[in-house]
Amino acid sequence: MKSMLTIREGGAAHWAFRLATAALLIYLVLWIPSRGSNALIGDSMNALILMSSAMALNLVLGYTGQISIGHSAFFGIGAYATGICISRYGWSPWVTFPIAFVVAFVIGMVVSLPALRIKGIYLALVTLSLALVFPQVIKWRKFDWYTGGAQGLDGTGFDFGRQNRTYEIFGWNPFGDLRGEGIKPFLYWIAFIVVAVTYLVCRGVVKSRAGRSLIAIRDNETAAAVMGVNLAATKAFVFGISAGLCALPGSVSSLVTGNVTPDSPNVTLAGAIVFLIVMVIGGAGSLWGPIVGAVLYQFVTVKTGEWAEDENIPALVRPLFGWSKVPPATGIFAVVLILLMFVAPRGLVGLWKQHSSRFVRVLPRPAGTATIETNSAPPAGTELIT
Repeated sequence: MKSMLTIREGGAAHWAFRLATAALLIYLVLWIPSRGSNALIGDSMNALILMSSAMALNLVLGYTGQISIGHSAFFGIGAYATGICISRYGWSPWVTFPIAFVVAFVIGMVVSLPALRIKGIYLALVTLSLALVFPQVIKWRKFDWYTGGAQGLDGTGFDFGRQNRTYEIFGWNPFGDLRGEGIKPFLYWIAFIVVAVTYLVCRGVVKSRAGRSLIAIRDNETAAAVMGVNLAATKAFVFGISAGLCALPGSVSSLVTGNVTPDSPNVTLAGAIVFLIVMVIGGAGSLWGPIVGAVLYQFVTVKTGEWAEDENIPALVRPLFGWSKVPPATGIFAVVLILLMFVAPRGLVGLWKQHSSRFVRVLPRPAGTATIETNSAPPAGTELIT
């Protein structure tokens, strides 16, 4: 198939395209907190939280092939770890992030033990039970004094009730007083840093030898075991890393909302389903899939949330959604998922990779070849074998 544009990998055109894309992304990331409205910053923070959560889930489901519907529990562990450490002990929010990661990592390793012997629908049921049990454990009356029970941990602002909204780093306060609307850009950058860290960790795992083991396990466990892959250690390690990474956006969520409850959307089973939808729409088994899926999900949900009234629905699609008196976001994504299963089973990123060659084709670097001069005399000291 002939492409509109053909460039060579590593060439000037290829580097120019990559630098232009990076510059555009950097400009967009900087423009949102500095020039965007408060509503846009809030929507962007929610999208960043979904990105981190879906990337963590993608590490287990997309690359290892282990079906998990319980990552909302790990998200909740991160949210409650941050909330408890700040509200009960007065710790700096900075300290709570590694604590949330470690706690979720250990619990994830424990949860992964059944995954060593079961797979498929049975593993999905185990993780599903985790998502259902976690909110009930938080509501347990014997834990009321610690978790806040059904009421959760409520506070004022991101610091859970402190009078001055400061963000100290081991006693150093470089940011000053963050009361008022100035807190939103600051929390946006925290969410962005968590996304960057999660992406780098996932990329490091996927590109490493362990990442090749993950893909081998996903494609054929028996063949992977024959080739020397330690199935038990690899699965447990990846599940623990995924759980720890999913706790980080949970910590960010508690700072953004200023409270944590067992009925928070991302803490319940609905949150686990949303993470799964975001990953599938963007593209499972792709580093950029959760990023694309989170942006699409968040902004389509926000936009269609205004469609409860007929006058807010664009005239072009009003005949399709005018009969509905509730926001049709859920129905829209249900239809999108069904269509993607037929048209693009690998998500939007997979669809782009499949058809991008029609527009731009990147030729790989030519492999090095050794040249043999048959007419030249052999080096001195060598013997000719005839």
